[in-house]
Amino acid sequence: MKKVLVLIICLSLCFGIPMNTRVAGYYGSSHPENLIDKNSGLVRSLIWSDEFNGNTLNENNWRYDIGDIEPRWGSRTYSTARVENVNVHNGLLDLTSQISFSNNGKVLIGSTYTGSINTYDRAYFKYGEIEIKAKMAPGKGACSSSYFLGKDHPWPTCGEVDLFEFSNHTNLLTQAIHTKRFNDFNSSSPIIWQNSIDKSKYHVFKMRWYDKKIEFYIDNKLSATYDPANYTTNSNPTEDNTIWPFNQPMMLNLRGSLDPNLGGERDPEGWTLVRENVDSKDYETHTYLDYVRVYTYQIDKTITNLLKYKPALYRAYKKKKSKKLTIELFPGDWNSGYEFRIYKTKKNAKKNKKVLVKKIFKGSPTTVKVKNKKLKNKKTLYVRARSYQYCYNVKYYSKWSKPLKVKIKK
Repeated sequence: MKKVLVLIICLSLCFGIPMNTRVAGYYGSSHPENLIDKNSGLVRSLIWSDEFNGNTLNENNWRYDIGDIEPRWGSRTYSTARVENVNVHNGLLDLTSQISFSNNGKVLIGSTYTGSINTYDRAYFKYGEIEIKAKMAPGKGACSSSYFLGKDHPWPTCGEVDLFEFSNHTNLLTQAIHTKRFNDFNSSSPIIWQNSIDKSKYHVFKMRWYDKKIEFYIDNKLSATYDPANYTTNSNPTEDNTIWPFNQPMMLNLRGSLDPNLGGERDPEGWTLVRENVDSKDYETHTYLDYVRVYTYQIDKTITNLLKYKPALYRAYKKKKSKKLTIELFPGDWNSGYEFRIYKTKKNAKKNKKVLVKKIFKGSPTTVKVKNKKLKNKKTLYVRARSYQYCYNVKYYSKWSKPLKVKIKK
């Protein structure tokens, strides 16, 4: 019988007849250029984007805000959103804010206008990575902002995540979390983080949205982490909707706000003069966005194949008074190594309880020898094995093999 098995193994090696399920396509199946984190083993896949090519806004992706906007509370209107204040040119989205001052630059005259768009009824996102490359509007009193709102509830129950809000009054960029706990009628203290940036340059703003936390990044550097466990005594903090409403789809908003609560008091500093009238001057300032990209996280194909893999043990044997156990395996060449566990009973082996001996071997050997004083004088033994593979510095394990009974020789 052994000769037959050896012949089958040789034929499989010569002609490629599969002996068992292997980690198919390990080499070349990964895409390192798409990795989120080399220490996670996760890859990211682009699922939605707008590169703002062409000369018109893609209305399959976006809806225009039209009319009075800001603020959420109160009736005062700080700016009016118009279609003509949203333009696409030279591979950029241009959200233009417009304002008029008296000739001495001290008095605000007439209406103020801005550009604002959102993905309402176009696209909603839940978990993943959102990346936006943008350049802030430099006009004093203007605020470039990008934020997410939950789909199914009114504010603040819906939750809000501010990817960026840049104030030309403080010259600080704010990233924030708004929820019912932090922003209800009896409270107005959102969780905020602020950083200095060079507003004359483009920056990459990123949000990694997991099912239990949210991370913010500026130019690929971690700038803040929102962990709901820090704000509740609930053993499952994400079940507390007042601090974690972020388990529902959210829409994206892009806006050039003129709310002085965000941008500070407005004056001509940093604005571009576009027209001089008899008794006033007209100014513009621009928020530019290079792209918006949304990624989902996926386990590398290599890893998913490995997780399905189950090593095949050929036989195991030892002499009764020996401390050495010999284990023979069918070939498996896409492994970093094996872990073996030895048990006294088949029941323990099936339930993975009361392990007698554990042993790890590197590489893909077809024969291994385990030496341990606990193996001496045992009448019956059972062996299980699983393979492991390193992928992007993370160790992943296959399924356990079926328990194999050891032949005890006199």
